[in-house]
Amino acid sequence: MQTWYATFSHLNPSRVRLIMLGLMAGILFLVAAGLTFIYASYRQVSVKPYVSPTNSVEPSPSLDPLRPYAILLLGYGGGNHAGGKLTDTIMVARVDPRAQTVHLLSIPRDVWVSFPSSAEGETHWKLNAAYAIGSDLRGYASRPDQFKGEAGGGELAKYAVGKIVGFPIDHFVAVNFAGFERSIDVLGGVNVRVERTFDDFLYPIEGKEEDTCGKTPEEMVASATFSAELAEKEFPCRYEHLHFEAGLVHMDGATALKYVRSRHGAQDGSDFGRSARQRNLLTAVRDRIFEVNFIPKAIPFISTLAGNMQTDIPISKLQEWFGQANQFQNYAIYNLALTDQNVFTEGRSSDGQYIFHSRAGIDDWQSIHDYIQAQIVATATASAVKDDQE
Repeated sequence: MQTWYATFSHLNPSRVRLIMLGLMAGILFLVAAGLTFIYASYRQVSVKPYVSPTNSVEPSPSLDPLRPYAILLLGYGGGNHAGGKLTDTIMVARVDPRAQTVHLLSIPRDVWVSFPSSAEGETHWKLNAAYAIGSDLRGYASRPDQFKGEAGGGELAKYAVGKIVGFPIDHFVAVNFAGFERSIDVLGGVNVRVERTFDDFLYPIEGKEEDTCGKTPEEMVASATFSAELAEKEFPCRYEHLHFEAGLVHMDGATALKYVRSRHGAQDGSDFGRSARQRNLLTAVRDRIFEVNFIPKAIPFISTLAGNMQTDIPISKLQEWFGQANQFQNYAIYNLALTDQNVFTEGRSSDGQYIFHSRAGIDDWQSIHDYIQAQIVATATASAVKDDQE
């Protein structure tokens, strides 16, 4: 303060006020410019659903601010990965502000569900194809308008998942592998609770999908007839060995991606095992975000993920949620896996694909809706009892 005073003490008071006003204006300009940049950058990852120009928009009724809402979380390969837009991870976060609970629902990617991929009506696909089909700007051009445009993939995935779970999906967030790794790394890594020790000797090495592993051209021709299982054994150089020890493990982005993607571990190699690992990782990410006070940096960081992330969450809604961060920290998190142990059964589609469908039959979702609702009510009741006891 003495330095400032010495600098300006010889000036006329009105001149000092002008200088201070100029400095304040400069600071406000820089802040405004920074916010404008963030908003402009966020628009590169934010998409809006298609609105037909012929349809008038009816004013929406005022909603209960404490009503439950649901966010669809999608993970996909992207880049040069085969089937880059097929979703490896499909989870729903159902948030109930009134009960202060979050239910993380894992849904198998092989669930057989119908959705409108063309003007002829709905056809059956594996669930993991919904985002890919809706994101295809050239193919499936006859699908309904509401599933077109930049948000088409998310909208189609929300529609399909909503059928399965029995409640509407409000928003979606889709992140590819590169965006996933970067997000974990910017947090400084996360501490994940690994539930069981497992080894995966067949984790694919990116870029080595076509490696000959020293085989001659004649041997490569012969290998073209191998089954997928035999090909894995014949080309060991295409795979690496993963080992995860049970307990609390610190993971960077690359390690966390391998942890949630691993599919061939004898001890934990099923899709349901992967779903459990994905839920464990989300819990670790939540804890790390609060630990390093990342909330104020979240929107600027998200804005850097252009090309690796897509969402229909408006920036105003993100700011509203971030303003409630202290409340979210106290929410109880419940994991709910939809598996062949509770609501699904294995089967084959009419064209021979391996699928999951409701135990009550293909397209019969009511029993799954009832199961989910019963679990939500039971955990909400348990949370209320715990709060009363505390």
